[in-house]
Amino acid sequence: MKIKIIGSGSAGNHISYAFRNFSKSITMTDKDLKSLRNSKKEIYLKRYKVWNKNIIQKIEDNDNDNYDLIIVSSPPKTHLKLINKNIKNSNLFLIEKPICEPDIKTIKKFEKIINTHKSKVFLCGYNHRLFPSTQKVLKILKKNKLQQNIKKIEVNFKENTSGFLKAHKWFKSLADSYLSKTKVGGGSLCEHSHAINLGQLFLNDKIDQLKLIKSKVKYIKNAEENYDYDSKIELENKGKFIQINQNFTTLPVEKNVKIFGDSFFIELIYNYEKSNDQIKFFSKKFNKIKTFNFKKKRSDDFFYEAEFLFKLYNGKINNEILCAKSGIKTMKIVVKALKKSN
Repeated sequence: MKIKIIGSGSAGNHISYAFRNFSKSITMTDKDLKSLRNSKKEIYLKRYKVWNKNIIQKIEDNDNDNYDLIIVSSPPKTHLKLINKNIKNSNLFLIEKPICEPDIKTIKKFEKIINTHKSKVFLCGYNHRLFPSTQKVLKILKKNKLQQNIKKIEVNFKENTSGFLKAHKWFKSLADSYLSKTKVGGGSLCEHSHAINLGQLFLNDKIDQLKLIKSKVKYIKNAEENYDYDSKIELENKGKFIQINQNFTTLPVEKNVKIFGDSFFIELIYNYEKSNDQIKFFSKKFNKIKTFNFKKKRSDDFFYEAEFLFKLYNGKINNEILCAKSGIKTMKIVVKALKKSN
């Protein structure tokens, strides 16, 4: 399997490392040699100790080869341009989240690309959907026929930017990164949009329209920065509600999903202990709490993604769980939330 990863930042390195057992031909590209050198020296070697000799680094503008899979893991504002540049070079694309910056015109251009190139597969990298813990919640909902009885879902992705800055040591502060500018795809609503996307998934991924009923977004604005650091939004569909809380200011990190129904309650805690996940499930049917624990490492987050893409390429599974259309729905909600709050 011949793959290309565009973007040599933290996520690009996680992905390239995850593919070490699935591909012997990995090309990593970026805008210039300095970015690629920083990637190898400051991220990959410090994180994983040994460089994978199957990785070839190239400047993106100089590469027009064909690939079995192209992954776009660059800043969100660049995603559309890079897809257009590479559209003839693969039939399988994964665009890391968020799929683009919060701009409705860009979203519509992505929709046009997907609708025009129906023979190609476009995915969006909301990889929490692939976690064993997430899949277990979906199985519980399906097995017990609980999804139709959901009343409310609360999703909290309250994190901070220390890990990002630690990985990208050449940034003196957040102001040096796109994360400090909501307009180009930074800020907590875009960066932590896993929360919105998981709310969509657990309520019913096939729902076309979720109504935005509340949006409260707080900003940091100065000469160098203009980004949302805290957001609280509420969505509704036919009397079922999703409450979303995302921020850049919480330490230690709080990442969880709470699902409330008439006769049941499910809590999924991501990283409840180090990188491990936990589910607590209560139902009046058996009148006790069942607990499920899931051991994993941070690198596993991207291993699940690499494994999924490998199986998809080999025709063993379908693409529905990471379909780019769900990522587009998420970004439409982000756009509405930012607009309504203003």
